[in-house]
Amino acid sequence: MDLHQLQAFDQVMQQQSFSKAARRLGISQPTISLRIQALEQELGDTLFVRGGRQLQLTELGRNFVPHARQALAAMNAGLEAAQHTIQGKKGQLMLATSPTCSTGFFASTLARLRQAHPGLDIAVHTGHNQQIVEMLHDGFVELGIVVGPFFSPALYPIVQLKEPLIVIAHANHPLSQQQQVTLEDLQVGSRPFFQIDWNLDARYWQRNIQASQFASIEVPPHTAYDLLMSGIGAALMTRSFAHHGLQAGILVELPIPDLPAMQRECVLLRHERGKSLSPAANEFICILREETRLL
Repeated sequence: MDLHQLQAFDQVMQQQSFSKAARRLGISQPTISLRIQALEQELGDTLFVRGGRQLQLTELGRNFVPHARQALAAMNAGLEAAQHTIQGKKGQLMLATSPTCSTGFFASTLARLRQAHPGLDIAVHTGHNQQIVEMLHDGFVELGIVVGPFFSPALYPIVQLKEPLIVIAHANHPLSQQQQVTLEDLQVGSRPFFQIDWNLDARYWQRNIQASQFASIEVPPHTAYDLLMSGIGAALMTRSFAHHGLQAGILVELPIPDLPAMQRECVLLRHERGKSLSPAANEFICILREETRLL
């Protein structure tokens, strides 16, 4: 029993005619007759009373109708789901990302992907670089974003993103009122300066900028952002991470002429298994590239 046989039965039943059903399906009348005969042979008896003026269902045909319709609905739903999966509209996309790469362009990429494909199941897992590498090796996720620079012989970098790190504070912070902020001003006037583990270069610079008379405070970037939004302290961040606060004018970039050029690097990875990426993964990559083209 196949889809074509069930479609033939359904159309003959609706049209009350083999010839009309054949035209409806775009096939010849002999073809539709053969499909009905094959279905009857599989069921073990006839489905239609032949020879009368009006085509009628046999008892077997009447009893078979609800099951045929249910099977057709399931098959059509399956075909539709398969097509949507091929087009990236349905299915599942499993991602992993470092917490420091989980906002800004990553969030906006997910928002656009969700808007374009509301039927797509998306799951995002966070972890440190080694945890993300393990998820990629195990096939638990299809794509992973790690903090760079990064190299692994089994993982292929798809997109490499570099963003400048800048010093940010609340618009009402005393340092925000200065025309220029020196490193010494930053040391004593941040109250406090939050240290964030972006990378080795940033970690080294933040430790050097920490004034000896103050205790150091090292926090995750999300915590630092919330503290900055409440008017406390200053921190080294990317513009994309602090996007909403900067756009609203609540946070500002401090003008520090002596600030060394530092960057936060993110690398989008896939495993080199030779297996092609899903349409949803390719769509994610395409949108991510668009979202980060100005970085």
